[in-house]
Amino acid sequence: MNVEQMMGPLSEIFKNKEVSEIIVDSFDDVYWEQSGKILESSDLFKNSEEIFNVIKNIFRSIGRELNESQGYADCRLEDGTRVAAVFGPISLNGPALVIRKLPYHNVTLDNLISWNCLDDNGAKLIKKIMQKGKNVVLAGNAGSGKTTMANVIVEQIDPTWRVVTVEKTAEMDFKRKRTLRLETPNAKQEEMVELLKNAYQLRADYFIVNELVGAEAFESVKFMKEGYSVLATIMAESCLDALKRIELLSMMSSYGFGVEELRHQIASGVQIVINQKRLENGQRKIVGITAIEGLTDDGKYKLKPLYSYDESSESFYLTKEGEKFLQA
Repeated sequence: MNVEQMMGPLSEIFKNKEVSEIIVDSFDDVYWEQSGKILESSDLFKNSEEIFNVIKNIFRSIGRELNESQGYADCRLEDGTRVAAVFGPISLNGPALVIRKLPYHNVTLDNLISWNCLDDNGAKLIKKIMQKGKNVVLAGNAGSGKTTMANVIVEQIDPTWRVVTVEKTAEMDFKRKRTLRLETPNAKQEEMVELLKNAYQLRADYFIVNELVGAEAFESVKFMKEGYSVLATIMAESCLDALKRIELLSMMSSYGFGVEELRHQIASGVQIVINQKRLENGQRKIVGITAIEGLTDDGKYKLKPLYSYDESSESFYLTKEGEKFLQA
């Protein structure tokens, strides 16, 4: 099935290499992100049935047949594109669709510097963090580009090390040898813990877990505590928010730990939090790199900022502790 047959009215937008995401909320409300800008159209589809036909054709292209009673489905296409669709009884607006494309070229740290996502000092910090095998949580809000950033960060790992990625649905795409990519068999979140436990036997120097939304959060912390290097991504607005979210996910997963014990485990496992943010103007920035140095006497996380971005002055800052880290 070619692109025109699969994507129908969306085919020209989909083929545009500068388009990163396409969203269909209803037949008269379609918009997409192109080169960092949001464009829209209200006349691509004539009715909701046309949208559902596109959805069915997309899934048919990978050998899956849908019917409206299912309500929700997601998948990964051969080129790595992620597709999520809602329809039937659970969508009051009728069929809706989100298509997330992989970047058509490999993004590098130099690209991020040129796009003013971070500066040279931020790039040096990230390189050193990964080359030292630190346990890292990459946190960001919706649309901040965590997966793209994770791809860039993974490229900074020592090329002689073996990397194993663990994902519900494979999104990461980087070009390095000594890499094994794992994906859950049925794209179900509950399969992540079992997949991560299986990965334990695969002799990884660095585990990449994308993205923490369930019990795999605490499993990742356990890996960190056992001496493995781990990079995990999570939806969070700040460094502290990321750590608190790991606490919450761990508590919801019925491990039986109290908050105090969980916090101790997390504080002694996670070493660095890199915080990425999509600003109101659409720009993506590394707004903070923070070292975690255990707990304070009153049981709070001991945070040591290494690097930050100030929105009011639109400037990046390397702290004195960040300078020490680079010199160590």
